[in-house]
Amino acid sequence: MAEEADAGHVRKRLTRQESRAATRARLIESAGEVFAERGFYGASVEEITERAGFSRGAFYSNFTSREDLFLAVIDTYLDAEVRALAEASEREASSPGALLKFLESRAVRRSAEGRQLTLLWSEFWLHVIRHPELAPKLAARQRAGRAAIARVIARQCDQFGFAPPGPPEHMAAVMMAVDDGLVMQKFLDPEAVPDDLRARAAVLFFRGMAAEWAERAAATEHPARNTAETAGTDHR
Repeated sequence: MAEEADAGHVRKRLTRQESRAATRARLIESAGEVFAERGFYGASVEEITERAGFSRGAFYSNFTSREDLFLAVIDTYLDAEVRALAEASEREASSPGALLKFLESRAVRRSAEGRQLTLLWSEFWLHVIRHPELAPKLAARQRAGRAAIARVIARQCDQFGFAPPGPPEHMAAVMMAVDDGLVMQKFLDPEAVPDDLRARAAVLFFRGMAAEWAERAAATEHPARNTAETAGTDHR
C-alpha cells in the first residue's frame, strides 16, 4: 500500500511536446508581468527568461523576437476575453441582463487591472507605426477582437428583433473606439468617467441601433405619410 501511495505522488513525465508547451506558457506568463512593470521598451529578454526560470535559449526556441512574445501575451488575453464575451452572450438568451452584467464587471476589471494592458497596447501600437512590417500581425489581433464583438452584436440584434443599421463589424469598430477612448479619458480624469459608464455606453449604443431600425421600418411602411410630413416641414 505504501508503495502504491508513493507511486501516486510521482510526477508524470512530460512528453517533449508537453514540456515545450509548458515552457512557452511560463514564458508568456512571465512576459506579461515584466511588460506590465517595465513597459514594452523597458522589458528585456534577460529579465523575462530569468523570472520564468529559463535561459535565453528557451526564449529563442519558442519565440523569434520580443515582438513575437508580446503578441503571444496579447493572444492569451484576447482568447480569455473572447471566451468570456461568448459565454455572456449565450447566457443572455436564458438570463436577460447577463451581457450587461458582464460588460459592467469587465469595465470595473479593466479599470482596476486592464490599465497596464491598455498602456502596453498603446505603446506597442506606436512601435508598429515606426515598424510598419509588424502592422499585419497587430491588425490580425484587432480583427479577432472586432469579429468577436460583431458576433455578439448580430446575436443581440437578432434576439431583440431588429437589424443593425450597418455591417456588425462596422458597429463593433465604433464600440471598440468608444470603449478605448473612455479608458484613455479615465486615465487622465478618473472622476469624469465612472466605472459603469462604459457599460452604459454599450447599452445606449444598442438602444440607438434599435431606434434607427424602428425609424427605418416606419419609413418603409408609411412612405407616403413620411413624404407628406417632410413636404409640410419644408413649406414651413
